[in-house]
Amino acid sequence: MFDVGTHLDALRSWPTDRLHLHHEQLVREVRRLQLEDLDVLRVLDERGQIDVSVGRDGESAHTMREKMETARSLESLPAIAAAAHAGTLSEEQLNEVVKFADPDTDAEWAQRAPHMTPADLARRARQQRKPTVEEGRARYAARHFWTKWNRERTMLQVHGELPDVMGVKFQATIDKLVERMRPVKGEAWEQRDRRAADALVQMCDAIDVAEKVESPQLAPRALFCLDVPLEGPVEIAGIPVPDAMVEQLRAGASLEPVLVDGDGAAMAVGRRAGALSPKKVRAVLLRDGHCRCGDCDLRYGLHAHHIRPRTWGGTDELSNLAMVASVHHPKLIPNGPYALVGNPNRPDGLRMKRVDDLTPAEAAQVGVPRPRERRGAA
Repeated sequence: MFDVGTHLDALRSWPTDRLHLHHEQLVREVRRLQLEDLDVLRVLDERGQIDVSVGRDGESAHTMREKMETARSLESLPAIAAAAHAGTLSEEQLNEVVKFADPDTDAEWAQRAPHMTPADLARRARQQRKPTVEEGRARYAARHFWTKWNRERTMLQVHGELPDVMGVKFQATIDKLVERMRPVKGEAWEQRDRRAADALVQMCDAIDVAEKVESPQLAPRALFCLDVPLEGPVEIAGIPVPDAMVEQLRAGASLEPVLVDGDGAAMAVGRRAGALSPKKVRAVLLRDGHCRCGDCDLRYGLHAHHIRPRTWGGTDELSNLAMVASVHHPKLIPNGPYALVGNPNRPDGLRMKRVDDLTPAEAAQVGVPRPRERRGAA
């Protein structure tokens, strides 16, 4: 029977160099056995003996699915498989590199992957595919937030999940407020999690102030940055987002051009400027005065929305712009299922309708295919 105490005592008598060498040998051996196990699982999979919907060998179903995806991919990636068998690739590195390597780049990534972190390889994998509008909508639909009182401690418990842009914006806002909460000179800093709780209450107080403002107020500039590469999807905090979401954020964003070389390394940074001119935004704000979505009369947190998106042929003319509240903006095209149609220059000129319910004339105004054409294509 194995006695860990006795084993540790024996190892403690070894010199450090010997321990390092033994560790390296064990790592290579473990990785070799892991590769052989993947090949065994692959053959069992071919014989219908693997059910990835359940766990196996003390591992979860999620781990089994990831293992089988790796095992299936390795069959067409002999160079990467050989590198894993030789012990130069960790299990984490292997699981990520097989997600984007192909037979043409197999040899290249067998050389490069061992020198990259699993996080860098995972990011490379995410960059290979742009999320669709449907996936963006599914993320948004999955948002949730709940509260529950702990009766014994008289404390309110909170829990929730926010998707991509909403999550990054919330975190950036909390972080900004937390950093402002400096202690009185001579006193100790409060714990960060407690300052974060105070920041959340500060945000609640801000709503009372905003509702008392008589003049319409634009939403503050975003506190986060989106990386727009030459190839691959746009990312926010490392999360790929659909092009339609980028289009929706464009009107209120500041654009900063970056000159890059052939490998994507930055060489020069240009002057930052707004996508829409401040004069144009002020004109739309003065004309509308509140959110134009349905009967909404919110006068703060407003965004300039393109009735016909730029990527669908829309322009930056005032007749194609309308103010919408932050809470409604994600629901509008091109990222959401609703559209504003009509004449924004008339106080009663706009209507909010589902894209599937648009008439041919309304669909033509906002640049989407006619409903019948979309159903036929599906």
